[in-house]
Amino acid sequence: AYFYFDNGISFLRKKHWEEYYALSLELFDLAAKCALTNGDTVSLQLLYEQVLTYGRTFEDKLNVMYFSTCALAFSSRLPESIEKGLDILSKLGIELRGDESSMEACVQETKSLLSGYTDNDILNTRRTT
Repeated sequence: AYFYFDNGISFLRKKHWEEYYALSLELFDLAAKCALTNGDTVSLQLLYEQVLTYGRTFEDKLNVMYFSTCALAFSSRLPESIEKGLDILSKLGIELRGDESSMEACVQETKSLLSGYTDNDILNTRRTT
């Protein structure tokens, strides 16, 4: 699928971000998603940079930001992925940063609550709504 989106991008004219913004954004988003799926981090980075440069709104850039964050996590660069995710959330007005002791306390409390359950218990628990 990446091949088709890449071909579509190659047919775009020089000023495609100005003249065909919606089409350009869609092609770049879908190509980035395919690049992530294929594990092609080089192509993903190039697509990411284009959308960050030419994307008109923060919302238009969210998909590639998400794909880039996932790529970091998938390539065992979890601290960078978490940092990038926290930055994105902060730009959305969601502040999750706090002092480490309160976060550590929350993690320990969660571990304590889950300690009485096996992995199978947790995996077989029905989702609540």
